[in-house]
Amino acid sequence: MDNLGWLPVGLIGLVMVIVLTNYMSMIRLRKRLAKAWDGERFFIKKDTEESLVDGMLLASTIQPTDSQVDDQTWYDLALHKVFDQLNYTQSSIGAEALYQKMRLLTFQPDDSLRELEEFFERQPDLRLRVQVIMNQLGKKNHNMARSIVANPGNQDSRIYLSLYIFLACLPVLSLFFLPFFKIQAFSVLIASVTFNIIFSSIRNWSNKTRLDQVSYLVRIFASAEKLSRLALPKQEALKQAVQPFKKTKVISSILQSPTGNSEMEIILIYLNFLFLIPQIAQIYIYQQVRAHQKEAQETINLLGELEVAISLLRHKRDGKLVCHPCFKQDGGIKGKGIYHPLIANPVVNDVSFEKNMVISGDNASGKSTYLKMVAINCILAQGLGFAYGESFELPYGHVMTSMDVSDDIEVGDSYFITESKTILRMIENLKKPGFHYFFIDELFKGTNTIERIGAGLGIVRWLSGRNCLYMISSHDIELVVASGAVNDNYHFDSRYVDGKIVFDYHIKQGSAVTKNAVNTLKSLHFPSEITLTAQELIEQYEETGKWSLKRMLN
Repeated sequence: MDNLGWLPVGLIGLVMVIVLTNYMSMIRLRKRLAKAWDGERFFIKKDTEESLVDGMLLASTIQPTDSQVDDQTWYDLALHKVFDQLNYTQSSIGAEALYQKMRLLTFQPDDSLRELEEFFERQPDLRLRVQVIMNQLGKKNHNMARSIVANPGNQDSRIYLSLYIFLACLPVLSLFFLPFFKIQAFSVLIASVTFNIIFSSIRNWSNKTRLDQVSYLVRIFASAEKLSRLALPKQEALKQAVQPFKKTKVISSILQSPTGNSEMEIILIYLNFLFLIPQIAQIYIYQQVRAHQKEAQETINLLGELEVAISLLRHKRDGKLVCHPCFKQDGGIKGKGIYHPLIANPVVNDVSFEKNMVISGDNASGKSTYLKMVAINCILAQGLGFAYGESFELPYGHVMTSMDVSDDIEVGDSYFITESKTILRMIENLKKPGFHYFFIDELFKGTNTIERIGAGLGIVRWLSGRNCLYMISSHDIELVVASGAVNDNYHFDSRYVDGKIVFDYHIKQGSAVTKNAVNTLKSLHFPSEITLTAQELIEQYEETGKWSLKRMLN
């Protein structure tokens, strides 16, 4: 056999190397994922929040949604950190689905997630196989898969598809003709390989973003085809959805974006260039998606649902006490043993948010944490079907907060103006159908005492007659007492023991009876002249209703 005769053998050897490398990578991946399920660290690239927000905004326009958790509420409650705790997804499709479920709420019961969780808990081997497939799909920020499916365009490129397939086949065909037409076949081989690599490189450079997006969508369909062979609860639905895209498995194994997870990536990138895989995939996928748009959307949704269920199941394995919420028609929120998921050793509290509430109490006693705890669980119950605690029941409703407000220097808004705007958005949101839950931390703290109390009482009186429940925290004793005509009062308190402030972080009925500001100064070792003066002035005010330094200066 001459030198040229070894080319077909070399090609076969290359294929064998790829298959063996892929097999070994698969074994290592399965072992790493199995260990990660039991708690071992497992690094995986995270999706940026900008990418997740883009996907969520697109989803909000194409899927039924009753309520959207707005940016103010999302960051007031640090829900991005809650998302990070919950997110064990292996692919961007899974992360996007989890993010969307936390921000796009529907006011109707759905037990599908719980049923999937229970299935994967009973079937650990199938769960691992799903994780492996989704890990191979991997992460890609701004992958635009949902966008392509929503807007696939209408151009027809069948001629180009045929041309690209012919050019991709030329190098392979020339190998088979080598034994018969050595010089001609070798010339065709060199010319076709050179042309394909140069042409593909130019096309990739000029159309890189769209090709990357299509490559991810191709791999989504290929992953769905693999999953459709597994005995999963939604196997038949997945089979039907992915049927029009089954041919993508032919090119998906070669079509890769660099992830750093496999030794095969360099080989696969060159094969992309050689066989014009991205160009073929782009035209083919657009044609198929245009013809089967509904099935494409269903495929993505089903994959996302599987990943969300596995991610939530993994999170609950960390020993978190969670419960399934009970939804009712009216009556407000009731909960037992509820806690905040971002606190390392949280104090549990019961919730009886069936009437409007104003919560008073000492500094750092737990008022803000309590508001956030109830609001977070209200969102998770409706979006993901669980809450942190022993029991949780509520009617469906919009959730909005006004908590971590700051002045806006860029537009020239003071703290009070910014705070007023966040509350105004709540008032305007009442125009939407459905019930509303409002959580306001330190109502109107950006203005003077008299106007704060007057404006605050105006707000609570107006809201008390609307289709909502409000939970408001305040330091103002006057506001707390006066608002008692339209809402229930609760409080947190503290004790001053041996020079230290001691909190129990349990909510109690009624208005606050303790004050710890002066004691806090004492615990921080402020000069005694300051703390004594402050205490005397407070006692003077409580006696006369006036503030004055004159008596102390005489």
